[in-house]
Amino acid sequence: MKIAMKGVMQTITGLYHDYSSARTLRRTWMIGTLIALLYSALTACHEQPKPVKVRSAYYWSTSFAVDTAYINRHHISKLYIRYFDVVKNADGEAMPNATISFKQTPPKTVEVIPVVFIVNDVMRNRVDGLAEKVAQRIMQMTQTHGIAALKEIQIDCDWTRTTRKTYYAFMQEMQKLLSKQGIHLSSTIRLHQLAQTPPPADRGVLMVYNTGDFTNIHNEHPILDYRDVKPYLRYIAGYKLPLSAAYPNFTYRLLFRGDKYVGIVHHENEYPMLPGDTMITRHSALEQVLQTKHALEQKRNDINNETIIFDLKRNNRHDEEIYSH
Repeated sequence: MKIAMKGVMQTITGLYHDYSSARTLRRTWMIGTLIALLYSALTACHEQPKPVKVRSAYYWSTSFAVDTAYINRHHISKLYIRYFDVVKNADGEAMPNATISFKQTPPKTVEVIPVVFIVNDVMRNRVDGLAEKVAQRIMQMTQTHGIAALKEIQIDCDWTRTTRKTYYAFMQEMQKLLSKQGIHLSSTIRLHQLAQTPPPADRGVLMVYNTGDFTNIHNEHPILDYRDVKPYLRYIAGYKLPLSAAYPNFTYRLLFRGDKYVGIVHHENEYPMLPGDTMITRHSALEQVLQTKHALEQKRNDINNETIIFDLKRNNRHDEEIYSH
């Protein structure tokens, strides 16, 4: 009987220890799970959400008509539309030129950013009142053609050191006028301008095309050659404006008379073809575009959050590759 009772007690004691061990294991597991969940929550709070990649394009023509299906297929959400140029008239005064004609209203699915190209020569004289005239004309055109309220306006000018002061004063006045209406101002930035102080603007768009000399018959990549971009990469990281980049996807047809450049051929019979003339086609090479795009992102990891293609055409060959890489 004593032996039997002793056996029972040992069994009970063993079960108690097993139960205690199991309970301890469960408690440990629950605490570990809770810590893991808390760590995941805290980590998630500190992780920055990945930015949405924006696909945009320039429209650089005097007549606006687009293939909406093409825009939808490539998920293009912004169009930078050149509204008009500003040039000098015979009296040296600034005046609008080559105003776009809207054959259709831009799709409601895209944001329109009006662009005004100002010839650099305009900035060699005083431009008092020009900012107000440009802003008013943009607003009038936008309203006339049923375009949605603007969020941004862009000024394109190949300013130099000699015209910088006038251009910056113009941009400062534009920014003041637009900010009252809640509209941002952007400026195009060319490679040679990167070494200078940024213009007064809310953001810049780096124009990564026409980097070479297309008047040289031996230049195979005048539209974009990474070797032309490379010397300017050192300015990208420290440039004190938010930056996006515009990449080329277009073709030039160039006429040469012997080795002498005659001009860009926009349509047939624009120039007489003489014996010995040569017509050369230059494309923006995809490998040059992608190499440049990658190099810029290495210097500034947010520069391709918006990828802009210059310019929108239905027969563009590499839009999707440029957007997706």
